[in-house]
Amino acid sequence: MGSAGYRALLSRALALAGAEIAWLRSLQVKADGTLPGPKELTEKISPKDMAEGQIVLVAHLLGLLVAFIGEKLTLQLIREIWPKLSLNDLPFGQGTK
Repeated sequence: MGSAGYRALLSRALALAGAEIAWLRSLQVKADGTLPGPKELTEKISPKDMAEGQIVLVAHLLGLLVAFIGEKLTLQLIREIWPKLSLNDLPFGQGTK
């Protein structure tokens, strides 16, 4: 997929999340594939709103991964990143969010 593919995926997830969380609309993915850091945003956004936006963004990113590479590979990647996270009760494939 490469860095350009990752940036495109993150940009799409950001656009989708921005439809739900207004402050995310002001963000843009940087050339290196990162987003503005918390220090740049905490002066403008409450911790609660920041956490909500992060959750929505990650949810959309994971949803896109499932759509493009499938549930099994996405779960494998998540387990590599977060080995202690329990994924047994996720409703993948059940039509729920």
